[in-house]
Amino acid sequence: MTAMRMAGMGLAVGAVLTLCTVTGPAQAAEQGWDRTAGCAEARPEVTSISGWVSPSACAFIKRQIRFGKVTTPDRVGAYVEMWSKDATLWEPAKASKPLLQGEEAIRQAISGSLGLVPDFRFRGTRIAVNGPAVMFEAHNEATIKGHEVDYAAVYRVLLTDDGKVVQGRRYYDRHTWFKPLDPELPDLFAGVADGGAPDRSRRPVLAPDELVARAEAWNDEDAEALVERLTGAPLSAPGLNGTLRTTQGKLAYLKRFFEQVSDVRLQPGQTVKVDGATYLEWHGTLLPKGQADPVSFGVIERVGDTGGVSNDWTLTFDQLPLVADEAKITELYGRLR
Repeated sequence: MTAMRMAGMGLAVGAVLTLCTVTGPAQAAEQGWDRTAGCAEARPEVTSISGWVSPSACAFIKRQIRFGKVTTPDRVGAYVEMWSKDATLWEPAKASKPLLQGEEAIRQAISGSLGLVPDFRFRGTRIAVNGPAVMFEAHNEATIKGHEVDYAAVYRVLLTDDGKVVQGRRYYDRHTWFKPLDPELPDLFAGVADGGAPDRSRRPVLAPDELVARAEAWNDEDAEALVERLTGAPLSAPGLNGTLRTTQGKLAYLKRFFEQVSDVRLQPGQTVKVDGATYLEWHGTLLPKGQADPVSFGVIERVGDTGGVSNDWTLTFDQLPLVADEAKITELYGRLR
């Protein structure tokens, strides 16, 4: 990695660390937040909520839960209601125009999406909050041309004081949408499996001062460095039917990923640390094998456990652009219409 890229990355990491430590127990107490049962009315609707939940974060969580449950024509309005008028929405895995800005652009985007998958629905699972930053994990379901599909997603947002989203990024695997429609669509991680006995040592916690080294490992396509630091942590990731528990299996997965891409340029995004887990966001561009142009791309790593639910190391990203170019993806969307 060049010195210029690393210098820029160091600044980005510093900005992330500043942002992710704006709220803690002392600040929560001073502002009168409930430190043990914040947003109590939302908790029965999701698997867990971790971190210091401010009133603004609680307002967002309740709006998000409502959108996931609404099935009437009010769905577009319920979605737009979550966003501030000048908000931005970044869509990973696009070769052009990955950033939407403003209420009208976001309204058009959700209207188009719901037009393609009108019965789309989701329920919140693990939610992590740190000040204005929220990682909202969800279990999504939809019927796509008669095929029932379900998939995990992470909605990463930054909030205004009134709980409106000012910056949003969405992470999920569209490969699950289109594989039933096109059986010839390559399965990038087919055949990746564990080998040998599981490594039972546990080192799932990442400290803030490790972020620069981890960013360097992603951009240097260094599977060994990424796996070595999390030895013993089971890996859940797109394209897997279960978890990988051996070093051999996890290395095979990441090496398959890096064999399919080049020119990886991922910057640190938002970091959210709560009791039991750390969420790391990486976003930027990469060049899929056999394609001419880089695509926007992002990964959410969750390291550790939240809500008493196991899964020490989880990756969330969209594998579709790794195996399909923009023309192919356009053709796949045409099948939905």
